[in-house]
Amino acid sequence: MKLHIKSNNWPEKLIKHLHKYRRIYLLSALILSLGIILLHSYSLFQKLKREERIKMEIWAQAMQKVIDAPLGADVDLPSQIIIKNRSIPVIKTDSTGKILEVYNLDEIEDDTLSLQKKLRYFKSLNKPIIVKLADEGYQYLYYGNSDLLNKLKWYPVFLVLIFLMFVVIVFLYYYTSKVSEQNLLWAGMAKETAHQIGTPLSSLLGWVELLKADPSSVSVDELQKDIRRLEIISRRFGKIGSQPSLSPADLLEETRQVVRYFKSRLPANIQLEFQEPANKHYQVYLEPELYGWVLENLIKNAVDSMPGGGKISIRLGEEGDYYYVDVKDEGKGIPKNLRSKIFVTGFSTKKRGWGLGLSLAKRIIKDYHQGNIFLKSSVTGKGSIFRLILPKRKKYE
Repeated sequence: MKLHIKSNNWPEKLIKHLHKYRRIYLLSALILSLGIILLHSYSLFQKLKREERIKMEIWAQAMQKVIDAPLGADVDLPSQIIIKNRSIPVIKTDSTGKILEVYNLDEIEDDTLSLQKKLRYFKSLNKPIIVKLADEGYQYLYYGNSDLLNKLKWYPVFLVLIFLMFVVIVFLYYYTSKVSEQNLLWAGMAKETAHQIGTPLSSLLGWVELLKADPSSVSVDELQKDIRRLEIISRRFGKIGSQPSLSPADLLEETRQVVRYFKSRLPANIQLEFQEPANKHYQVYLEPELYGWVLENLIKNAVDSMPGGGKISIRLGEEGDYYYVDVKDEGKGIPKNLRSKIFVTGFSTKKRGWGLGLSLAKRIIKDYHQGNIFLKSSVTGKGSIFRLILPKRKKYE
């Protein structure tokens, strides 16, 4: 069976798809970005190379004018063009390959061996420009790249290195954030375990004292309840570390059980109301103990938000291919600046809070049950509504 999401839920479907394949998309985006950088750099390099070729052809024409000019002719303009070339290195040879003149190579001008080596390099780099002489002889102009073009050659390398450095920084930040989150999670789990076990354990210690004093006054049923509670807590924490097996369950009945458990244990000034739908079964795939844990956390948070007392309302409903459970309280509400942080591991508005309840609830519902949990609404001084949604069928067969 597959979960079919209505067309009006396409943004949620898209977000889930992007989250599922985020690594592939990130890698593709990285490769595409590097490709664009290299392609753009190559295109710019070739454009400047063509422009330098045009400059050298103009320079050669100016030299041709000077060579062909009769005695006393005005060659001021072509001479200026020749003089103005101060960036492109040029070696002029005759038809036999003998070096006649050197331009913009002052550092090796008098070093014959270095000039020959540079000439071979220029020959491999660019086609020569031919200058025809008046006596029908020829001269050849071999030229190299300007300093600007040589620097541009390394431009994509620097860009790629900067880009990769940025990726490494982001990865390290993400990795350290995950490690920090895991550390907070394990610390919170340890404290939560102690807290969860504390209540039934204290109760059992009390029963032990009563057994010592008067065995007839001890209720076996109450002892069994506390032992069962310890078993449930043990199973819950055991299932967090691995993918639990979901089985068909009635969401309505599972919610009833949690409400029944809490009604007898809440303070006198807290009223818990379950607005049950009439004659309706909510068939879902659940891990009942983990679902009960999520609902317990939401109810506990609601109780903590109402130190002066109030009403907690739980309501079931359905929308499209989802069932939802709303937990509404009449507490202090959640300030707008904190709403984006409430599901972050380690974040808590309570002085003695560990910031585990909601982050654990989100992991259970989102990762294990393919559902979602979010703050539906909150008004300061009036209360909040948390919504938990679950697919009517398993998302994957």
